[in-house]
Amino acid sequence: MHNYVSLIIDIEKSRKYKIDDRNEIQNHISYYVNRLNVLFSENIEHLVTFSAGDELQGLFKDVTTAVMYFRLFEILISPANVRGGIGVGEWTVKVEGGLSTQQDGPAYHRARNAIEEVQKMQLQNVRICSSGDDMLANHLINSSISLKRQQIYMQNIVLVILELVYPFVTKKRELTNYDIVHELLSMKFEYKLGTSGHSKVRVDKNLSEKAYMNTHEMPMLNSIIIDGKIIEAEDAILIKNTASTISDILGCSRQNVDSIIRRGNGNKIRELDFMALQYVERTYGGKE
Repeated sequence: MHNYVSLIIDIEKSRKYKIDDRNEIQNHISYYVNRLNVLFSENIEHLVTFSAGDELQGLFKDVTTAVMYFRLFEILISPANVRGGIGVGEWTVKVEGGLSTQQDGPAYHRARNAIEEVQKMQLQNVRICSSGDDMLANHLINSSISLKRQQIYMQNIVLVILELVYPFVTKKRELTNYDIVHELLSMKFEYKLGTSGHSKVRVDKNLSEKAYMNTHEMPMLNSIIIDGKIIEAEDAILIKNTASTISDILGCSRQNVDSIIRRGNGNKIRELDFMALQYVERTYGGKE
């Protein structure tokens, strides 16, 4: 029987917010989730939606896409922190036309086990649970967590742009859904979660509008392919004129972008995540 992949996402310490802030956070998260569901739609069996409280749940066709979805969601909602559980197994209870939260099976049970394990750990925020040995995969997919959480606001913004302009994909395609990319970037500039108990922080309006306008100049044919091949990561992620492209989007100098990427470890984060995704695709890709 074919294996499916259940993803559960939990917003850390969400209960510390006042009820109005929690409602706004849920609306904000829903905005991101709805757009990520479109970007990853080809490999989603049941859309990611809210389940109990501040928890999200979805069903995917493969492990690599579930990991990609989690890591992009994690980067987008920074500095709020998230945890994830990824379960690989059968989908045995199928409710026709129902949401992911109405389905059941070993994939769902393993995802629940995975996120319960994560909640007990200090050095990991996402785990895979399958019928095999997941230890190395879990180490690799968490290898960049401390670097991500050390980033300050503009370093995270530049990382988001890197992710949207040079996305990791499981097959070669153009990132043609520019409307969603523009919306994600515009929202990222406008709101910031997880700061001093407030869910919304306004940033420079001119910078936000500048970024939104200039994303129309993003290059085509810019995907980074995840195919399970263990190759030199630098050859894949270090792309010519990256800083110039981002400086056009931000309306600042190339030197400034270079400094932000270097201080925020943007390339190192993507190098670690690239190798982790390649290992995940090589280990779990195409398995049934």
